[in-house]
Amino acid sequence: MASCTTPSYARHNFKDAGRACPVDYRLDPSVWSAAPSPAHTFDTLLVVGGLYGNPFAMDAVQAMFVKEQERLGEGGRVGMVFNGDMHWFDRTAEEFARVEAGAEKYIPMVGNVEAEVRRTEDVGVGCGCAYPDCTDDTSVSRSNRIHHMMKEEIGKHPELIAKLKDRPAHMVAQVGDCKIGITHGDEKLLGGWDCAIEQLEDVLRQGELSDFMEENGIDIFATTHTCAAVAGKLRGGVVINNGAAGLPTFEGQQFGVLTRIAATPEEDAIYRAEYKGLYIEAVPVRYDQAAYVEWFDRLWKHNSPAEVSYRNRILNGPACTIGNALLGGFVVSPAYREEAYPEGKPASPQDLEDAMARIMYFEDMVPKAEYLETRPELSTIQVNVGKKCNLSCEHCHVGAGPDRKEVISRETLQAVLDVGVRYGFRTIDITGGAPEMAPDFRWFIEEATRLGFRVMVRTNLVILKAPAYRELIRKYWELGVTVIASLPNFSESEADSQRGDGVFRQSIEVLRELNAVGYGAEMESEESGEQKPELNLVFNPQRDILPPDQDELENLYRKELRKYGVEFNRLYAVTNNPIGRYGCHLLRNGIYQQYMDMLLDAFNEEACEKMMCRDQISVGYDGRIYDCDFNQVMNMPCRNEDRDLTIYDLAGGKINSLQRKIRFGAHCYGCTAGAGSSCGGTLVQG
Repeated sequence: MASCTTPSYARHNFKDAGRACPVDYRLDPSVWSAAPSPAHTFDTLLVVGGLYGNPFAMDAVQAMFVKEQERLGEGGRVGMVFNGDMHWFDRTAEEFARVEAGAEKYIPMVGNVEAEVRRTEDVGVGCGCAYPDCTDDTSVSRSNRIHHMMKEEIGKHPELIAKLKDRPAHMVAQVGDCKIGITHGDEKLLGGWDCAIEQLEDVLRQGELSDFMEENGIDIFATTHTCAAVAGKLRGGVVINNGAAGLPTFEGQQFGVLTRIAATPEEDAIYRAEYKGLYIEAVPVRYDQAAYVEWFDRLWKHNSPAEVSYRNRILNGPACTIGNALLGGFVVSPAYREEAYPEGKPASPQDLEDAMARIMYFEDMVPKAEYLETRPELSTIQVNVGKKCNLSCEHCHVGAGPDRKEVISRETLQAVLDVGVRYGFRTIDITGGAPEMAPDFRWFIEEATRLGFRVMVRTNLVILKAPAYRELIRKYWELGVTVIASLPNFSESEADSQRGDGVFRQSIEVLRELNAVGYGAEMESEESGEQKPELNLVFNPQRDILPPDQDELENLYRKELRKYGVEFNRLYAVTNNPIGRYGCHLLRNGIYQQYMDMLLDAFNEEACEKMMCRDQISVGYDGRIYDCDFNQVMNMPCRNEDRDLTIYDLAGGKINSLQRKIRFGAHCYGCTAGAGSSCGGTLVQG
């Protein structure tokens, strides 16, 4: 009944009431695998979740149903399913009966509200919402009170309770060639939250839901319950949660939303996806707002639990934009694009620096003084050869793109090689931009491998489709280069939403070509014991969250990519660092502090000992030396005698020891949150 828009990560008093799902909320899996009945086969289907007792929304959806009938004409079949929580604010028997009368011609299902109203014996679960930890106790308490007040009144009317008795919790339907699964919560529980935005933004959860849909032949999964909309085209099909039909679903709006599935588009749709010849759309439910507010105020007086929890949302909508609801594969209609992706307050690098200055000093969190400096011997030189790139990804902390001109010189690259030999470095890690676009890139990797360095190249894959760079695929293999490739998701729509249309398909094609020359096989030959070049992938979260468990994610990627005929060696799960283009995105959208709070709350002392800055130097395109690639973006070079340290200082033997104190900033929390993060993935295993 309320989403996790206000984080509250600690439970306080409520253990079961409003927090737990009773045993009978578990859904019968055989329903999902069954074929849809002829009675549930339609040309157009409207799924109305979360009417919440709003009689004016009921009037509006009935009018929408009639419009759909007129659109199809004689012989066309329109279905309308109310998938739970049809009741909530209709606390009197008269208003409850009014909503029931509106639904009787259609297909009403049961949500947690109805399940607990019809329950004859109290099992201690309160409203049955099964709120997650991120919903605060006061909201849970008020929801329990709202439900109790309703049940106390409706319980006096057995004829109303009887209407709820045999309603299903889940069902399947058919539109066109698509089988549609419909429920209130998720595929497992009537009151489950695994189809909330907070869960579906997790790539592991996306994989789980895709598996369920494929195993049961479900093409579209329609749900509600969380009061917050989410929609995405996954590998297994389309998932759509309408949020609420009887409450404003998006910030600044005064209409609800329902899910529409049809062979033709609705002009007024907010956003849509196309799948197997159907349009899956979120469509406004434009009820009489003035009448609704007057009705609500009559039933729920000032400071009543419903007034405190919901009146502001009824007037102004929740703190959720349309764009926040979309995972990938859905397109916002032109009329809604401006409000879907509001520009927000412009954010400059200086604004980002100012925001970071207000975060707790990272050094004060590090448990041991020795972790504040490098090890005596370093293993890796990371080289950023420039910011020019064929892509312009939203998560890119470097801010690389096609229009960037910064590029490293051959003189600087030669100095890198000289330093590597002089100080005994073992690995040269080449990054960008797209490193392949640097003019002296080929010369550099040939020289580096000739000198015996282990060479790693961080590629976006798509660059290797361009004619000027295609021969690098074979050259990488011949030189023994380890290829580290960015692939932020195994779902085409999700990956393209982050990197651009068509990028996923091109990436898969390049991965297959890398496999064809030998990459992705076992890293060590059983016959010769020879170490083969590796093909490793990099995952970045699409949303403003921490990456999931790296081992679980690697297993999931391996299973998913094998469907495309792709093999790889390892996967690195990397946290998005709140700097550069991504940091400005957080500021612009007003969520920088929220993201930083998440990183600080997840601070892991064990990650500090293994921070990548303790084992490397990072060289910028201009020859200056940094502790890491992130410090390059923050313009925090290493210092020597009150001036910036350069690769030429090291090449000329002016520095006796590479051990140094590390320059830290607030962005370093990105490397120590959760399991830790580095250019080589997770820092803390197990």
